[in-house]
Amino acid sequence: MRTPRPITTRRGIATLIGNGWLHESPKNVWPRGWDIRGRSALRKCLFLPVPPGVQALAAQVSPAAMAPRPKPVEPPIVTHRRNPAKDARLLPAVSPGDVYAANKRALYAEEQAKLLGKAPARARWYEDPVALGSLLLLCPPIGLAALWSSKRYSSDARWALTMMTGLTLCLGAAVAVAFIALRS
Repeated sequence: MRTPRPITTRRGIATLIGNGWLHESPKNVWPRGWDIRGRSALRKCLFLPVPPGVQALAAQVSPAAMAPRPKPVEPPIVTHRRNPAKDARLLPAVSPGDVYAANKRALYAEEQAKLLGKAPARARWYEDPVALGSLLLLCPPIGLAALWSSKRYSSDARWALTMMTGLTLCLGAAVAVAFIALRS
């Protein structure tokens, strides 16, 4: 069974008409007075007249025989007490002088640690992007070990560099095999 083509309108909106399970019932249940004879009637907002057979049927059915409409259920009103402490949070005021003093203390502590020989952790030589790229291309096992032991790169960057190294090695191996096959 073929898939039906989408029906498009002037504005380009497309809808599918179904794969066989959305089809008209074999016997129309609505009166013939409601049939629309052209596409122009579909583009208009019309109130169709009620056919005479349905008017006679509606007159025979009494309103008492109709099922009453259920009343909409309203959600109960829940009252709660406000807690002003939870409504607003007071933040302590910070002056620029306090921020300057805190920065000055941090810089002072860092300089004091340098003088005492406790230098902050520096980046290792193999964490440099040029050195790491060279290691990954020239000696991949050592480069991958250096990459995964480094704290400089995120996990996503590590995975991306590992995958690119693998793809580069596969490409290099394919070129080497092709070169050897052409030479012999």
